[in-house]
Amino acid sequence: MNAISPGLFRRVRQGEGDDARALLWRLIWIYQGGCAAAVVISMSLVFLGLEVTGYQWVILLVMLPVAVALYNAPDVWLLRRHAGPIVDAMRAQDAGTATEPVLATGVVRALNLPYFSFLRVTFLHGPLVTALVFVVTGTANWLLDAQFADWQMLAFGATTLFFASPTHAIFEYFAVSRAMEPVIVRFSRALGGTLPQEYRQGLISVRLKSKLLYLAIFVTTLPLIFFAASMVFKVERMFAQVGVTASTAMMGPFYAWIVGVVLACGLGSVMMALLTAREVSRSAMRLIDGMRLVESGRLDEVRLEVFSTDEYADIFHGFQHMLDSLREEQQILEISHDLAGELQLDVLIARIMTATTELLNAERSTLFLHDPKTDELYSVFAEGDSITEIRLPSNRGIAGAVFTSGKAENIADPYSDDRFDQSVDLQTGFRTRSILCQPIVNKHGGRIGVTQVLNKKGAGGFSEKDEARLRAFSAQIAVSLENAKLFDDVLSMKNYNESILESTSNGFVTLDAEQRIVTANTAALEILGVRESLAGKPAADVFAGENRWVIEKLERAGRGGETQLAVDAEIVRATDVPASVNLSAAPLIDANEQRIGSMLVMEDITAEKRVRSTMARYMSKEVADQLLQAGEDVLGGRDQMVSILFSDVRGFTTIAEAIGARETVTMLNEYFTEMVDVILENGGILDKYIGDAMMALFGAPFVGPSDADNALAAANNMLLCLAELNARRGRDGKPPLDVGLGVSTGDVIVGNIGSSKRMEYTVIGDSVNLASRLEGANKFYGTHILISEFTRERLTRPFLTREIDLIRVKGKDFPVAVHESLEHCRDRLNGALDDMLGNYGRGLSAYRGRCWDEAKRAFGEACKAVPGDGPSAMYISRCEQFAKVPPPEDWDGVWSLTAK
Repeated sequence: MNAISPGLFRRVRQGEGDDARALLWRLIWIYQGGCAAAVVISMSLVFLGLEVTGYQWVILLVMLPVAVALYNAPDVWLLRRHAGPIVDAMRAQDAGTATEPVLATGVVRALNLPYFSFLRVTFLHGPLVTALVFVVTGTANWLLDAQFADWQMLAFGATTLFFASPTHAIFEYFAVSRAMEPVIVRFSRALGGTLPQEYRQGLISVRLKSKLLYLAIFVTTLPLIFFAASMVFKVERMFAQVGVTASTAMMGPFYAWIVGVVLACGLGSVMMALLTAREVSRSAMRLIDGMRLVESGRLDEVRLEVFSTDEYADIFHGFQHMLDSLREEQQILEISHDLAGELQLDVLIARIMTATTELLNAERSTLFLHDPKTDELYSVFAEGDSITEIRLPSNRGIAGAVFTSGKAENIADPYSDDRFDQSVDLQTGFRTRSILCQPIVNKHGGRIGVTQVLNKKGAGGFSEKDEARLRAFSAQIAVSLENAKLFDDVLSMKNYNESILESTSNGFVTLDAEQRIVTANTAALEILGVRESLAGKPAADVFAGENRWVIEKLERAGRGGETQLAVDAEIVRATDVPASVNLSAAPLIDANEQRIGSMLVMEDITAEKRVRSTMARYMSKEVADQLLQAGEDVLGGRDQMVSILFSDVRGFTTIAEAIGARETVTMLNEYFTEMVDVILENGGILDKYIGDAMMALFGAPFVGPSDADNALAAANNMLLCLAELNARRGRDGKPPLDVGLGVSTGDVIVGNIGSSKRMEYTVIGDSVNLASRLEGANKFYGTHILISEFTRERLTRPFLTREIDLIRVKGKDFPVAVHESLEHCRDRLNGALDDMLGNYGRGLSAYRGRCWDEAKRAFGEACKAVPGDGPSAMYISRCEQFAKVPPPEDWDGVWSLTAK
């Protein structure tokens, strides 16, 4: 209903739709015009006085269409119902079926419709829009951290209710009146003149006096009261912003002056009428004198004795009652002011009950609060010594009835009321003669408790005046209780936040605008290596010398307004080794987008860095980073495809005996340093040292698509690196080293394996054993690098290899094809390598075809091409053996290794 098309409205007005529909759309457009005027007024006053931030404006403007749609729906629905008799009459007239009752009902409704529109805007639209203001701002605070202050929300709601809604009501009243004129003329003509007498009783009389009274109240008085309250709030807020604490003695005259101004202006019209009238008399002057005393705040000096029986007697009596009410209100305000400074809930409740008893001149008072968890009313304070706490269901007794209904009860004889529970009096010996009970309602309209006052002193019961006083005071009680609860919540949240800061492992340091430390949690003190509190110390003193870079980060954050980061930075500590931290420096911004300080967050990564450094000895930095990021779950046992590399130094025992223990350790450290670097550079991790042997893994802890390629590349590069190492050793007169390497690929079990006291991340499985056997088989075949058929199948890059044999290792029944990697000697052998491989391939085919002589000749040619080729020499020996003692007829070409 909110998005009404102007084009459609024009078409209706031009006769393309029925008259009733045109009228209905016109009424809707009038309503929309009133809404627009109200929105403009509200937003203008919000812009001028509510100190709304840019972020809050964005939220308000975004939520405005939603709010408009929400309050439009019920308004338009009710508008259509109010206009229903008019629409029915117009359609009946257009159809030629209109009767006198239908037309007369239409005229009555047309005459009453402006008043109905006024009532709808005043009692539905205005409160609904005001409620939406609180819903929108409250929701924005909850979901979007809009930080609308309570005073902003209250002022916005008051602006809507006291400014926008009356404006809308006045606008729509007169606009609808004008819109109804042609309708009334049309119906009246059809009726043949005036409205029949029998239908006039349905008319609602709205006299000029009532209209002027509404204008005086909603256009003058309520805005003035709102302005006075706003002035008081703005003055107090200004004092608070400049750090001035205004005492009661200082602000009392100001408050009295504000109240006096409001009262004087409210009664101004009466005074002017009396002053301009011919019947101005001494009574009027006395009244004026009394009002001047009221204006000056000297209520106790005002005494208006009645010396006549004319209208001034009634005025004087009323004025005296007003003075009594003002004195009572002043007393309530003074009590409320005293209570406003008390934030301890238990003490506050005791003071509230004492004040209530004194205010109403009663014997006893009790405050019942609602416990939503148990749906009970419980007394947290009761005067006297008999009862310390009372609990009862929220619908039991007089207090329960008042809480359930939300309506006050004034009972002169409680014992004649069936709801009264006499057992309490029987237990305490107290005689209840009269009860005044008032619900306590919070600012959202929810009932939070009940105030109950017992036994009016010196009178039979409580009066209507007492009801009004308790009702007013209950509103103050609700505010005080909510303030105390808010204080408790804030204090609890403060303690909760401090507990979080103390329990977190990250260091937090907050600083004020002058770069002095405000807070530093325990973790921050440990990171900085200090024991005493840092509160109040200049940041420049705490972060001095080599830690000066922290101050620079703070300054950059302050200038740029953005968070400054320092990754893997170092904090120098006097009492310990430096701490490695990830540090962020961020500005602290208040609700007004003003910088109020800075905050440092320090993540201590000293232990992590130490672990990372240790892990880097066994794996590449990238793998170590992945492992730390993935966590301990990666180290749990699981099946995984891994390429395993074994290496072993040939003739190590002989070399070690020749050079001695010290030189042996030096040699191994030099050798392992070179070899481990090659493994890590190719994406492997060092599993373990086994004397002079090494075991490396490719594909653990993380499987990759090139694990087999990386393992074989590492093996070839290890031999190339060994050649350079031997060259250096030769220049130093040291014996060269020779190694054998075995590589196999397959599914193995990967994880932490060992006892509860000592565990080791490693792999177990047949592929591990096979790689170890292949490393040892190099001695049998005269090779340096042997790989299994499973590794060769998983290669994705071209490597120079040749098949060596089909072998059956010790402990296994199935044969495995073994290949030698020749990539490391490709450049060294050049063309001879091709000749050797060609002859070797022919010899292997002849060997498996049982052509021993042919095979021997081919292997011999291979040895000529590359003298010392181990596999060719081995096959020559094997051919000579089989030529003498041929293998059985079912021989499958598999050779069984009988040794490890």
